[in-house]
Amino acid sequence: MPDSFPSQFVLRGALLLLGFTLLLAPISLTAEETVIRHIKPDVEEEARDAYFVELLSLAMEQTQESHGPFRLERAPIRMTQSRAMREMRHGRHVDVVWTMTSRDNESGWLPVRVPLLRGLLGVRVPVVAAEHVNRMEAVTDLSELRRFVAAQGHDWPDTGILRANDVRVETSSDYEALFRMVAGGRVDFLPRGVIEVWAEEQIYRRYDLAPGNGPLIAYPAPIYFFVAPENHALAERLEAGLLKALDDGSFLSLFESHPANRLAISRFLETDRAVIWLDNPNLTEETPTDEADFWVERVFEQLSNAP
Repeated sequence: MPDSFPSQFVLRGALLLLGFTLLLAPISLTAEETVIRHIKPDVEEEARDAYFVELLSLAMEQTQESHGPFRLERAPIRMTQSRAMREMRHGRHVDVVWTMTSRDNESGWLPVRVPLLRGLLGVRVPVVAAEHVNRMEAVTDLSELRRFVAAQGHDWPDTGILRANDVRVETSSDYEALFRMVAGGRVDFLPRGVIEVWAEEQIYRRYDLAPGNGPLIAYPAPIYFFVAPENHALAERLEAGLLKALDDGSFLSLFESHPANRLAISRFLETDRAVIWLDNPNLTEETPTDEADFWVERVFEQLSNAP
């Protein structure tokens, strides 16, 4: 009897330890959950940014088995994109931002080089005064485009792209003033993204404007997820998740489910409009221009034929 007492004591202790471990298991799982904070969009951008939030969630879901559970959270405050990038660099409020790439962005932050809009952001349609809707219809090349003056936001990256291609530009820091500039004849057109025009129809009516029947103006302008320079773990997880979603078709399914993307392709890209292709000097050499699955078909055709 005395010989069995120590073994019973050890067994009882082991069972107690096992029970305690099982009780702690849910707490451990919760503690290991990765929290990803993203920007809080303005009310006007809520519908547009919903796509990027869903894509962020999809990339994280695709990697749950390999990287563990996650939770998305909005930043506690709204902020400009430039501030969000600064806050992210210092680990405050934001862990991921989606924005158009540039040499400065890629040198200051860590890009996930999978184009989130498959190149649609860089496809522009000229918005003109409704009475001049056919004014640019005969324009088919860059030399002809240079006869016209474009309106642009003074700090938009597109402004630099147009000027680098010798397209004349007048700028304003006031978004709505750009439409007034077109309506008042100060400029000839305002290039708007084919994914943006559907959401701007009300402002077009206000100033008697319309998407013109002229050419599409296009340049490679991918939107990427960006993270803080040292956050390699998140960058690698997002890249793995996006590539997995491309492979199984869920990326394309989500992309095509959003009305802005669907309308942009059917209304503009699946037409016989001329495309004037511009060079984007802000792209780095690492831009994945040779990955067909990353781009909508017509954009990839232009990338493939570019010198």
